[in-house]
Amino acid sequence: MNNLSCRRWAACAAGILVSAERAIANAPLMATNIVRNRVLLVHGIADSAASMRILRARLARDGLETLAINLKPGDGRISLETSSLQLRDYVRTHFSARERIDLVGFSMGGLVCRYYIQMLGGSSRVYRLVTISTPNHGTLLAFLNRRIACQEMRPGSDFLRKLNDDWSTLREVEVTSFWTPLDLVIIPAESSRLPIGINKPMQCWLIH
Repeated sequence: MNNLSCRRWAACAAGILVSAERAIANAPLMATNIVRNRVLLVHGIADSAASMRILRARLARDGLETLAINLKPGDGRISLETSSLQLRDYVRTHFSARERIDLVGFSMGGLVCRYYIQMLGGSSRVYRLVTISTPNHGTLLAFLNRRIACQEMRPGSDFLRKLNDDWSTLREVEVTSFWTPLDLVIIPAESSRLPIGINKPMQCWLIH
């Protein structure tokens, strides 16, 4: 993602995550002992935790503690389910058993988050999910790559049907999906939209 786009997406995602914190700050004193959720960031394909540094800096500025996972390998050679298992294990290792967390997934990372929530019991751990330019219904560009994760991100894939046939578990989480009609990777761009939660369009070019 280019630097300017990254900063714009980071600002919007940060706004969603800190809105509840601001509400807490303005609440009566009896409510101010609410614990802030830590935020876990999940990168997209062919990327790493380092790619989330701008968002981490923005969230830190707003007083939120963040972590970022490195999916290995993150280049699509392993299935999205396998990446989701890595995410599940990371949560178990870095967060206490009773701790609720907020997840932010960029592009492929959003699908990894969704599989964790919907199929691996993550709904009991996750309070809020923010997806950024995630191919929730697939992208035609995935037909250009034969790696397993790309096959799973093709429209109509078994993986996506499994996630999209039943939204009930995802409804247990506060969901916000950011998308742009000017997305050059998620084709068609509307594929990033979800039928639940809040969909927030942005008018900016995006190259993943």
